[in-house]
Amino acid sequence: MARVLARARALPALWRFLRRSETLVTTPTVTYVIQTLGEEGLFKQALAAFYRMKQLHCKPDVRCYNAVIAALCRAGWFRKARFLLDQMELPGARCPPDSYTYTIFITFYCKRSLETGCRKAIRRRIWEANHMFRRMVFNGYTPDVVTYNCLIDGLCKTYRIGRAHELFDEMSKKGCTPNRVTYNSFIRYYSAINEVDKAVNMMRDMVEREHGKPTSSSYTPIIHSLCESHRIKEARDFLVEMVEGGHVPREFTYKLVRNALDCAGEEGLPEEMCQWIEDGIDARIKQVMRVKPLMRR
Repeated sequence: MARVLARARALPALWRFLRRSETLVTTPTVTYVIQTLGEEGLFKQALAAFYRMKQLHCKPDVRCYNAVIAALCRAGWFRKARFLLDQMELPGARCPPDSYTYTIFITFYCKRSLETGCRKAIRRRIWEANHMFRRMVFNGYTPDVVTYNCLIDGLCKTYRIGRAHELFDEMSKKGCTPNRVTYNSFIRYYSAINEVDKAVNMMRDMVEREHGKPTSSSYTPIIHSLCESHRIKEARDFLVEMVEGGHVPREFTYKLVRNALDCAGEEGLPEEMCQWIEDGIDARIKQVMRVKPLMRR
């Protein structure tokens, strides 16, 4: 009920319900409320719910701290979020942070760096993400593949490929196996700067090392880069390889390759394959249209 009221943004009714149900309210209940308020963009109310826990006779745990820190970072209130982290890191703190706490900071630092067009702001946010990563390691926490992926993706999108490769090599040394998300960050980077051969090598390395199987997210940037480089035959081959792997390309990618083949006078795609792709695209559109009315509610 508390989560329903939070989603409906009925805040007065939410606080009344929590006060009347003090005997039933637990720490997970308040955590879900904070998480929901943060997702709805009610950041001040999420922070207020965190500080009201004492009135409800609840004590925050690490999941509760992570929920309010995520809400604050989503709002860009990093100073307040770091204040909570400093409290968690105090010697003898009842609720010390975990690896996910630091991952939240790294994720939102990288996201915020991409939302600004100011180079100085980008450098600042990426520096803070790297600093938080080192702070995490210094405090004795082991980064997992999600932490590495968040930082590597942010570095690749801000064209700091040297540091991204350092982290990629560090993963192997520390026994943290990269996955498809890790490789896709490099594939998108090399495709964006028109070094598509390196992107292809990254995808082939992923398959050879058995770190994952390429999906449409892996093939799409490579195909687009090949079309921009006028390597139409190779783009066609990759599209065929993608379809044979059971993946339906995006409508834009499919039309891009077909138009490029027609303009270059090259052999087109087989009719059976074209029909299978078009049926898959239609099925995807119908699925999205069934979901959209639910999202409006």
